Amino acid sequence: MVREDVSMIQPAVLEIVQADVFVLIGTSLNVYPAAGLVNYLRPDVPRYIIDKKIPAVSDSHDWTLIEKPATQGVKELLELLRQ
Repeated sequence: MVREDVSMIQPAVLEIVQADVFVLIGTSLNVYPAAGLVNYLRPDVPRYIIDKKIPAVSDSHDWTLIEKPATQGVKELLELLRQ
């Protein structure tokens, strides 16, 4: 785990708690405090990870995992969201 100072973390938390859909693209989920933002999501919010190599997530059953490069994964995400 790596810790980095994030100057906009409080505004990011405010955005996260209001999210209707949450998408992570290309992240290892290893750099904190930014990686901890997922903990602020409401339980009912659909959540997606798009990455060539999906990072380990403790609650992976709550996520839709799209293991593809971002350009292909975003296309698949858009198709899923249109359903």
